[in-house]
Amino acid sequence: MKRILAMAVLAAALSGGAMAQETTQPPIDPAAAPVDPATVTTLPDGAAQPVEPATINDPAPAPAAPQWVGPEVKLETSMGDIVIVLDMEGAPKTAKQFLTLVKGKHYNGAAVYRIEPGFVIQFGDLDAKLDYRKPKTGNVPLETENNRHTRGAIALARAEEPGSGQSTVYIDLSENTGLGATPGAPPNTTGYAVFGHVVQGMDIVDAIAAVELAPPGEKHPFPGKLPKVAVVIKKATVVKE
Repeated sequence: MKRILAMAVLAAALSGGAMAQETTQPPIDPAAAPVDPATVTTLPDGAAQPVEPATINDPAPAPAAPQWVGPEVKLETSMGDIVIVLDMEGAPKTAKQFLTLVKGKHYNGAAVYRIEPGFVIQFGDLDAKLDYRKPKTGNVPLETENNRHTRGAIALARAEEPGSGQSTVYIDLSENTGLGATPGAPPNTTGYAVFGHVVQGMDIVDAIAAVELAPPGEKHPFPGKLPKVAVVIKKATVVKE
């Protein structure tokens, strides 16, 4: 509880700057003042949250399926199933880490705790009670050489340090170019690692992004961004290797 409260206080204190981390309202509220996509807020394990760019693009049609062929993971959520194909060529270390966490059942019971309509939904290390679930993996070196934050992309959140991502992930709800590398605009000079793409269930992702949000509360890491009714990943499984 103390860890979550501390995180909430930190998120509030840092409002006004950082992606994969937060601003006035975590990654950032479309109604809030423009935010530098470089800003960052940190979760208990140091995982950062995507911070919304100053300009939010309107949701674009889902792009064609990725050109790469890789393992597929199914997320069975309380609102429906989402299937993700992983990019083992463009982000091999990050994709492998995600697979390891899925096989270790880290995401079973994880809840979506951050919803930014038109920007991202995020989950990974908190359950429906907002209790922290420490991952059993270490940090992953940043892999952004083939990055593209298109609608439906799944990426690894991180703290300010480029190689600080572990298990907190987010799905892009639109073309978020501000989450790519921005040379000369610290701390987001290197961007965030995209390691896969939603190939089935983007309608479920959109439905999750449209749920009613709860009012701010003392335990909320992202005030005003938490679903009023918990959206939980009941089970995450590798359906194709």
